[in-house]
Amino acid sequence: MFKSFRWRIALWFVGLSSLVYMLLSVVGGFCFYSILSRSMDDELKMVASQIGHAIDLSGERPTFRDWLRVVETEPARSVMSMQLFDPEGRLLERYGPAGIPRLLPGLSEFTEGSQVLRVRQSKLLYRGKLVGYLQLQLPAEKRALMTREFLYTMGIMAPFVLLAFGLCSYAVSGIAARPIEDLVSTLKRFVADAGHELNTPASVVRARAQSLESKLEKQGIVSEDLKLISMSAERMGLIVHDLMLLAELEAAPVRAGAASRELRLDQVVMRVFERFATRFESSGLKTHLDLVPVTIEADVESMERIVGNLMDNALKYTENGGDVWIALKIHRNEVELSVRDSGIGIPSEHQSRIFERFYRVDKSRSRISGGSGLGLAIVKALVEGAGGRVSLESKWQEGSTFFVYLPLHRTVGAARKLHAMNE
Repeated sequence: MFKSFRWRIALWFVGLSSLVYMLLSVVGGFCFYSILSRSMDDELKMVASQIGHAIDLSGERPTFRDWLRVVETEPARSVMSMQLFDPEGRLLERYGPAGIPRLLPGLSEFTEGSQVLRVRQSKLLYRGKLVGYLQLQLPAEKRALMTREFLYTMGIMAPFVLLAFGLCSYAVSGIAARPIEDLVSTLKRFVADAGHELNTPASVVRARAQSLESKLEKQGIVSEDLKLISMSAERMGLIVHDLMLLAELEAAPVRAGAASRELRLDQVVMRVFERFATRFESSGLKTHLDLVPVTIEADVESMERIVGNLMDNALKYTENGGDVWIALKIHRNEVELSVRDSGIGIPSEHQSRIFERFYRVDKSRSRISGGSGLGLAIVKALVEGAGGRVSLESKWQEGSTFFVYLPLHRTVGAARKLHAMNE
């Protein structure tokens, strides 16, 4: 149970970490993109501030002067497209890459086709008069490439980061769950010890009550109180017995192969059904059997307990005149045992908890019908301990169907637990 608990914590942590990592990668990519854009703007601003000496404004129109020498001296500037426009926006002169040969006023970035450019314009004034415009255009391919490399690097690192998160979360969840595990182990030991301690006095009370009742009957005295004491002691003994079994199963689930042998599962079901036949008949229930012959390697007592608990559950919660269907089928590598009834059914909000110990949908009714409230929990523990699974289909006021799926090539066993309990 705690292994699955640790894994659930680890998986939740890894899942949330994955979302956080992806979100941080996207935000980081956006920030990286913005930083590169600002860097390009700073570069354009610096070049624009330093290029003034290379522009001749004394003539009728602005022109570059001796710019080839400047470009040869500072080759990095040739990456930009440098353009001069007249006041009407006509291109006069340019250096560097072709860029987009038109004035783009008011824009810091411009896209045309596959070309993306970072843009800066400056007005050229001579003696307070506008004589033209200087426009610098810087290609943004490098920015896009570096942003893609950043995201690609984050993607490459993701599996290793998440693996590290997973290992750390599994280790931390083990440390965090250890006090809970110790507490639950203590509670289980307490239940087992209390069960052993209560078993003897419950047996003594039941035996003495039955003996006293028998003596009084010989004297012609009928005591309802003694009958009630006897029934209550018997029910207490049943609860103690089932609690001890369930505690043993949860503390050390029996592995496949323990005390198992080859058996005919359909014959086991039929044998258990014969024990219940009188009870079904006296309750006015009609039974329907559909059993296919199937041989598995299993523990007889475990199988009888599983089948018996399911039949007992159908018997308790099916009204007089109802029906109970018991079927045994083979699906690929699994054996399917189903017990269906036309009883009161289980509301959908209760179905996820129906296999919990002592959980009852109708508490008043279940108290009257007797039982320990542990039958379905024991079924689940026995089946899952053997590598099988249980499931439920139910509709309120229409009935329930309990399914048990057992692997054909695996053993089903809890014989040592059952034998110990019956001694």
